Amino acid sequence: ILVCDALEDRACQTTILSGFAKRAWRRPPTTEEVERLVGTVALATGQGDSAETGLRLALQQVLVSPHFVFRVEVDPDPTSIKPHPLTSWELATRLSYFLWSSMPDDALFAAAESGALTSDPGELERQTRRMLEDPRAVALTDNFAGQWLFTRALGDQDPDYELYPDYDSELEAAMRAETRRYFQAFLMEDIPMDQFLVADFTYVNDRLATHYGLPAVSSPTELVRVSLAGTERRGFLTQGSFLRVTSRPKRTSPVLRGKWVLDNLLCTPPRPPPPGVEGLPEEAMSTGSVRDRLEAHRSNPICASCHRVMDPLGFGLDNFDAIGAYRTTDSGFAIDASGQLGDGLAFNGPIEMTQLLAANPGVYRCMVEKLYTYTGRSPFRIEATEHIDSLTERFVSGGYVLRELVVDLTTDASFISRRGEP
Repeated sequence: ILVCDALEDRACQTTILSGFAKRAWRRPPTTEEVERLVGTVALATGQGDSAETGLRLALQQVLVSPHFVFRVEVDPDPTSIKPHPLTSWELATRLSYFLWSSMPDDALFAAAESGALTSDPGELERQTRRMLEDPRAVALTDNFAGQWLFTRALGDQDPDYELYPDYDSELEAAMRAETRRYFQAFLMEDIPMDQFLVADFTYVNDRLATHYGLPAVSSPTELVRVSLAGTERRGFLTQGSFLRVTSRPKRTSPVLRGKWVLDNLLCTPPRPPPPGVEGLPEEAMSTGSVRDRLEAHRSNPICASCHRVMDPLGFGLDNFDAIGAYRTTDSGFAIDASGQLGDGLAFNGPIEMTQLLAANPGVYRCMVEKLYTYTGRSPFRIEATEHIDSLTERFVSGGYVLRELVVDLTTDASFISRRGEP
């Protein structure tokens, strides 16, 4: 930080503070901003403090500025709905926090400073592809996928250890790592996303293989790719991480599982429940399976309007218990995993249900909408519908390749511009 030794010299102070502010604010500070920072040093020394103390205060001033705390994008007219291009510095910051969840590196800063990032369309694509190949792009998996797929919630609520004594921190870590590695395969190996819900492979270590009833892989810690052929598992919805976070401590929750599918795969969230509606009791009951009790719950017409769409999506996954182990009975009652999607298509079991979902075009528009929203833009603006539809059309016609969707999104006019709020 102290790149020169003559701390009492105004020129040295200017060099230190302008360089530090440029990195902290992810743009060059204006002359007026630098003058204010240098003025803080002068104020401190005028009160008898050393130049080093004054510089320390000025550096703190940089770090408490909104330009450091927030990613500032300025609208010349905050009330205008006409889009305007981002500056090269704003675009570099938007790109780096989208892909890396961190500030731009030297190469991206250089592209911003030269102006190439905004003047040369090919430069933006080159930077995006370069950054995706960087190890820091794992942030897109950890943060975007962690939010979208709910893996961040794994561990927030532990299962009842009397009912599920096999569940421990080692198994939980393996579940989290499985989904993380699975998503990473689609992002970095260009596996088409139309296989995300139906793929016949996953990644397990010995602990997770045992839990899934798969042959041992002779790998106590590292994940190994295995085939799911001949099993009842396919794709993301049958992975332990998802099945655990959409369950209660004592039982599965077809409602939570169905709601997640509506929210995050179809982007058609159900309405909130009306006041005073009671949920199912947690304890197992001798009156039937969870499905039997939910069917009775749905006899209430107030509840039925949402639950008749939501619950069947969860019933299709009810062969998997609250920690993701496969089962054929629930509290001694045979599991019925049949049902219908909202469009009337019937299924029997998790594989048939996921196949129907994978054939639904709405799933892929929803994937695009989730990624679009992760960039920090609202999908509810009028123009967002057109942007998302166009991105989805190219995503599907291009073979459902997630990496290409990311590149297409970052080079789209909707990513490199913004507008005010009237």
